[in-house]
Amino acid sequence: MNYKLKNGFTLAEVLITLGIIGIVAALTIPTISHNIQEATLNNQFKKFYSTFKQAFLNVQTIEGRPIRCHYWQNNPYAGICTGVNVTDEDGKKYQVCSETGKPVPSDYAGRFDECRTFYNEVFSKQLKVAKLCNGNALADGCLPNDIKGYDKVILEKDPDNENVTDTMEFSDSNIKNRYPVFVLQDGTYIIQFGSTAGRPVFAFDINGKKGPNRWGYDLYGIIVYGNNDGIQYFKRYLTKETGGKTLEERLDAVGLK
Repeated sequence: MNYKLKNGFTLAEVLITLGIIGIVAALTIPTISHNIQEATLNNQFKKFYSTFKQAFLNVQTIEGRPIRCHYWQNNPYAGICTGVNVTDEDGKKYQVCSETGKPVPSDYAGRFDECRTFYNEVFSKQLKVAKLCNGNALADGCLPNDIKGYDKVILEKDPDNENVTDTMEFSDSNIKNRYPVFVLQDGTYIIQFGSTAGRPVFAFDINGKKGPNRWGYDLYGIIVYGNNDGIQYFKRYLTKETGGKTLEERLDAVGLK
């Protein structure tokens, strides 16, 4: 009986090959996964940011005039009034101009007198709001369970920071129990600083309750700036968690800077 000699791999060769494939996969899969996540976040950010910005600018276009709801792009009181904090006999804190000792003007930080009516136009007519949680946003289902306030983010970086309190802007307690949260129809949400008539400061999550729910990844803070011609641009507010991107870095990554 004739037998033909057949070439094949030995068990040792197969195991070595599988080991090499495993090592290559272990080295490349995390990079691929990170790149996919970044591409997804970039696309989500670009879509939301463009919609958010356009909603604000549309109101000015419809009204045909500047809207007074912004911080100063260039403060007109520079060199005239330098605000300093003082405390009166009753313990009340307020700001005065160091040059004159008089209280700072009502528009010292910016123009906010039209914010209430402006937000009504933005959120009721421009953005597709599906739900509003006006306080108790976490309990009422407008926020994901794993979101962290700004105070907790700071303390993770600097546990001994004595300036951190649970009443600071966008603190864990404020965003979960006090600040209004607007949930849009696509699931993304916007946290309003202070109240629905508050100053033009927001935090927004570009993919809603879906993770990672971290500052600098899918969660960002933003301030509206402008001048006598109305709203002009948006600027980063708050920090980023380790490995995340600032607002400017994300804008640069999506080509909107």
